[in-house]
Amino acid sequence: MKQNEETDTSKAWETMRNTMRETLRSQWGHQQLHRARFGQRGWLRPAIIQILEKKPSNGMEMINEFAEASHGWWRPSPGSVYPLLETLETEGLIKKRKDGRYEVTQKLRKDSGQTGQADEMLTNMEGIVSYLEDMSRGRKAKLSAYRDRIKRITERLSKLR
Repeated sequence: MKQNEETDTSKAWETMRNTMRETLRSQWGHQQLHRARFGQRGWLRPAIIQILEKKPSNGMEMINEFAEASHGWWRPSPGSVYPLLETLETEGLIKKRKDGRYEVTQKLRKDSGQTGQADEMLTNMEGIVSYLEDMSRGRKAKLSAYRDRIKRITERLSKLR
């Protein structure tokens, strides 16, 4: 039984990581998102926009979608989601419809084709590298499972110099 629980937990975390990774990849092109940072609802902002690009939704529907995507492991609080929706609406990136659902605006659609600022992306990457460095100090065995991926990323980044 414990083996199944560990497998289910691993699958849930992997699904959530993949969802967040895809969300960040698809949204880094939005110029307005350059202020988003990890630890400051940094990934929640592009994730909400991604949901709204698929279909109009209200805040509760988005909260439930996050909970479902994480297999119940994480559910953002209304105190995180609703103020963020208000901010996005103030910035003109989304608008609230009469039925209470939010949808993306033409402004967001127009901006989505532009590339993000390299400085902001590199800042985010530096934060991720710091996290991995901390992880290697505390749980080296856990990080060693990703040695090949880290090597491939390092080689790709070396080519950019």
